[in-house]
Amino acid sequence: MSVKRRALAILAVISLLVPLLERLLTGRVEDLGAFALAQNLLSIPPIYWWYHVDKSRRQYRAGPLMNVGVAALAIAALPVYFIRSRGWKLGAIAILKGVVVVAAITLLGMLGESIGKALSP
Repeated sequence: MSVKRRALAILAVISLLVPLLERLLTGRVEDLGAFALAQNLLSIPPIYWWYHVDKSRRQYRAGPLMNVGVAALAIAALPVYFIRSRGWKLGAIAILKGVVVVAAITLLGMLGESIGKALSP
């Protein structure tokens, strides 16, 4: 498994397990609760890891603002990175792939919540 896929797999596990644990421990899942905050904070390292490996492989020299942007607000900074590192056509394709990843993460969160509900007494 490639390093970038490992980072995405870790992100997937976080997206599945945090809502599952929240449902088991609290009986519900809050959209903006403490567990959601923890999930967001836990997601930063694998997202940044993926970005760091990708920019290294593409030999893209990102400035400090781009690096901080990916860590602080990936949903806005990554599309900019995709266009700047790949050009308009391949960048647009990368953005679409990113939308698929976000949708998959959302679905994994919903699945984790459902599993937690099924396992709850």
